[in-house]
Amino acid sequence: MKNYLAALSATALISVAPFAVAASSTDLTVTGVITPQACTPSLSNGGIIDNGKISAKDLNLDTNTRVGVHPMQLSVTCSAPMAVALYGIDNQASSTLADNYFGLGFTDKGEKIGIFRADIKSAMADGSTLTPIRAYDISGTRPDWVRIEVPGKGQYTSAGTSAPGGRYIPSAVENLTMDLEVVTYIAPANSLTLTDEIKMDGSATFELTYL
Repeated sequence: MKNYLAALSATALISVAPFAVAASSTDLTVTGVITPQACTPSLSNGGIIDNGKISAKDLNLDTNTRVGVHPMQLSVTCSAPMAVALYGIDNQASSTLADNYFGLGFTDKGEKIGIFRADIKSAMADGSTLTPIRAYDISGTRPDWVRIEVPGKGQYTSAGTSAPGGRYIPSAVENLTMDLEVVTYIAPANSLTLTDEIKMDGSATFELTYL
């Protein structure tokens, strides 16, 4: 579970009214669980996708060009069955061309290079097929988990099973694997200065959270 530091500030107004008795104290209860179990996420090939060299003449003039589709496996290994999620963070967020895609950085002239996404093709845990699911907020007692195919930034991605009412519940897993397909797009040629080489610099982090 991620650690957070927060300041708690409490103020009170004490008033005296005829024939009234005010309580002189109030209780604050803090709970939580420290667990010896732990999980480790990893990506195949060290999490590196290399699209190689792409000729500028092969780019679409006024629409995005898909330049690469690469398989990758995301794994989570736990010391005991645990329900977990991965939170997507775009380390090049200001360079994205679409809300649910990760950015590829900027050219030397400040132009947005393009975007990439990671499609989930399948999810398996401990020999069973699971459904990829996501939630934008997991702070409540009943997070709204829904089925997905593309784990995006700013959301929690997990794998689970269906529940009554069309809901989904993350499963406790020891060994989870998700087969991904990383798809890369380059911005329209008319939005880029193509006189010099442009280096893609996409970067995303998937942060493990215990549920």
